[in-house]
Amino acid sequence: MEERSGRGQGELDARSLRYLLAVARDRSFTTAAASLQMSQPALSQAVARVESLVGGRLVVRDARGVAREGNPLTPAGQALVADAERITELLDRALVRARRIAEAGERERLTVGIGTSTPRWVSTRLVEAAQESPGLDVVLRHVPWGREVADLVDGKVDVVFQQRPPGADPDPRVRSVDVAGIGRVAVFAAGHRLAARSSLSIGDLDAEPIVDAGSERDVWLVDPRPSGAVPVVVGPAATTVEEMLAVVATGRAMAITSEAVASAHRSDDLVFVPLRDLEPLRLHLVALADDARASVQALLASF
Repeated sequence: MEERSGRGQGELDARSLRYLLAVARDRSFTTAAASLQMSQPALSQAVARVESLVGGRLVVRDARGVAREGNPLTPAGQALVADAERITELLDRALVRARRIAEAGERERLTVGIGTSTPRWVSTRLVEAAQESPGLDVVLRHVPWGREVADLVDGKVDVVFQQRPPGADPDPRVRSVDVAGIGRVAVFAAGHRLAARSSLSIGDLDAEPIVDAGSERDVWLVDPRPSGAVPVVVGPAATTVEEMLAVVATGRAMAITSEAVASAHRSDDLVFVPLRDLEPLRLHLVALADDARASVQALLASF
């Protein structure tokens, strides 16, 4: 004889999970309903159906059925919300990825994220490796500075090149292969007193105003400095390489960037000088840890 649990019948769907996530985010049925563009009673009923499936309360309500202030979730609600965030993230990524693949037709297409500081020889090598695989197309897509892992998680790219300081811990959601070391250089406006030097020590820059960085500030400001000096930071923070170089060209401040940027942005009004005592950054090719596609494995193995 079949044993019955007494819990509500039915299946949990993505829409119901998003409803619960909205209540957890907004800590209010009324506010969550407004953000979802639905009525408060309809949202309350939807959450109640999920509670029926679970067999217990997920949201603590007062006598009027309103979620309590503060954290309205029960322990069961907190557990389900934690899993729901991962599930909906995976669903969103799967849909974005499937749409991109559908646009390619019968051939498999992988989108490779590159940044302004990705050396050209690296992306060229990757495209050449992909050309050896019949039925595979590789598309290069620019990824904004600091968005590498986020664009992977969102499904906008399948693999991405990412610079990391030596010994930096990778994001637990990804796996990567070490591709190359990339040195750091100082960049000055032409005519700066240090621009004629063949190389510099980071100590030579302690008194120099430096452009603030919108991402990985400790890497690009070299903060803390070996001497203990505090960098003289000039804001606002640059969010792109182009913004950074534009400020440097005015003479207001210098900056620290990578050899790849120096190679791609040489001009008459900028001078790039190697920094001899900074350990090179490591360039990695990165994919999601749970992406088991053979084509992704082949790209990682090409380095």
